[in-house]
Amino acid sequence: MRQEKRHKLQLFYEILVAIDDIIISHEIAKRTHIQHNSRLSYDKMMNHINQLEQKGMIHTHRENNNGSISITGKGKLFVKRYNELLNLIESVGL
Repeated sequence: MRQEKRHKLQLFYEILVAIDDIIISHEIAKRTHIQHNSRLSYDKMMNHINQLEQKGMIHTHRENNNGSISITGKGKLFVKRYNELLNLIESVGL
């Protein structure tokens, strides 16, 4: 069965949620974990990761070759507002 194509905003949301979920489970959010949680190819995920970092929604920690990624306040606000939009759409039956 073919999966429906996801919109860029939906992909941003899923990546941000994946990062937050990984961090909540007391793990370091690394690229491979994020890739598995967001169900994206590595190249596509990295393209979105770069865009999210440019927009200030995530921060990549490069010190000590750690490479972990964290979500910023702006990223958390995006997730909150995206959830509100999904709830609004659901409430009007779209």
